[in-house]
Amino acid sequence: MEPHEVDALSDALNHAATAVLREPNPDGGLGTTEEVLTRIVQVTVQRVPGADGAGITQTDHGKVTSRAPSADWVADLDAAQAELDEGPCVDAGSLDEPTHVEAIDLDRETRWPRWRPRARDVGVRAMLSYAMGPPDSPVGSLNLYSFTPGAFTEAGRVTLEVFALQAAIALYGASRAEGLDIALAGRDRIGQAKGILMERHGVDGDRAFRMLVEASQQSNIKLRDVAAWLLDEHARTAAERDRP
Repeated sequence: MEPHEVDALSDALNHAATAVLREPNPDGGLGTTEEVLTRIVQVTVQRVPGADGAGITQTDHGKVTSRAPSADWVADLDAAQAELDEGPCVDAGSLDEPTHVEAIDLDRETRWPRWRPRARDVGVRAMLSYAMGPPDSPVGSLNLYSFTPGAFTEAGRVTLEVFALQAAIALYGASRAEGLDIALAGRDRIGQAKGILMERHGVDGDRAFRMLVEASQQSNIKLRDVAAWLLDEHARTAAERDRP
């Protein structure tokens, strides 16, 4: 790993630890994964100007599932995209598409010919979907709907990207928790790295894993490489401490 990558990773991991440690403990009401996703969706609608509805679509082996829709009509439009296998949500969650997909004005769109009429029937004129997770393995998308054409600004896009990252961490952590416990028991590198963070910061396994995931996202370094770096750094520190 290059020196500049080490510096970036160290900064990212420290930032992740700080952010996660500021959150309330799970026993203090952090809530289930579904509750966390619901709060993310609610805050996204509040913070992004022009957003009239939002939801999360999770992609698993090609199957698209609606999560935490802000309204029934959002759930219906998400379900329609899954049924028809077309729409901004589907494209944003595809490996062949860019990280975000935007429909500035559905009245002038030529994409998604079967899904567009359903969106227009409920008055939706614009949509913005942002992929959750790394480009090579997205877990779904965070999606905004608007009744106004051209509603979303650059500031709104950046805000949506931030919330999409938070949603990805929540989903990824929940889906991998059981596997990570097994990995820790077998002294897998990621499991060992998680154990180091648990001891160093006094957090539980889920929070330690979220630190690793967020550091991986921010530094653009694969999760297993983040874990390997942390193990090497821990070993070097221990060796220096034990020197006479």
